[in-house]
Amino acid sequence: MKQLLLPGWYAGEPRITLSGAAFRHLAVVRRMQEGDRLDAVDRRGARYCLRVERVGRGECEVSLAPRPGDRVTEGGGAPPRAGRVPITLLQCLPKGRKIDLIVRQATEAGVQRIVLLVSEHCVSRPSTDDHRAGRLERIAGEALEQSGGSTLPGIEGPRPFASIEGGDWGTALLLDENPGAGSSLHGLLAGRPRAVSLLVGPEGGLSAAEISRARAAGFHPVHFDTGVLRVETAATFALGAVMTILQERDEWRTGQD
Repeated sequence: MKQLLLPGWYAGEPRITLSGAAFRHLAVVRRMQEGDRLDAVDRRGARYCLRVERVGRGECEVSLAPRPGDRVTEGGGAPPRAGRVPITLLQCLPKGRKIDLIVRQATEAGVQRIVLLVSEHCVSRPSTDDHRAGRLERIAGEALEQSGGSTLPGIEGPRPFASIEGGDWGTALLLDENPGAGSSLHGLLAGRPRAVSLLVGPEGGLSAAEISRARAAGFHPVHFDTGVLRVETAATFALGAVMTILQERDEWRTGQD
């Protein structure tokens, strides 16, 4: 673990007491003692230097100071990074526990929001006792701790596929397996989008009706000439392509001038 994800109730206090899973990880797993230090991040993306001040039975007291060079807003949290485009992953539910890996990798990539959708070809279906949201939030937290990232994505759903209609998705992209349907990813992302959303279907792909609905909702089909990708590979591959263009588009534009 590169850093500790601070509890949801943390609001920028310089000194707090940790118990439960956070205490067990610091005191039992890592065997940290008084004076030991570790990087920490809160759920709004602000980074801190954590120092263990006291270790007791079932709890430990730690002090927290903003990392040098980082700014913290009033009440905790980090100000938005200049030039950082927020990305939403809309993922139709895959079979089994594949969604666990997708959430983990999307968190490592720095996605801000993950929306789970139920589409026609989904094998996995939510039920009234569906606890996947809580499990996925824990997985995202672990991924953030291990990767050293600063963005803990919000996880929403599962929602009906029709809920994409009327949403504010920014520059909306639809991963399409049809070679003739793809738009230029460079062209779609060249205009400095304020936000980007990426829609990925399940193992069986989206139905023709769902593709039509997505296009009517403003999603632009994008095709990658890679052959058939597994659903858990498709999301990561597409996110990597989008983020590379967003991060390097200024350099490419300069080279073309």
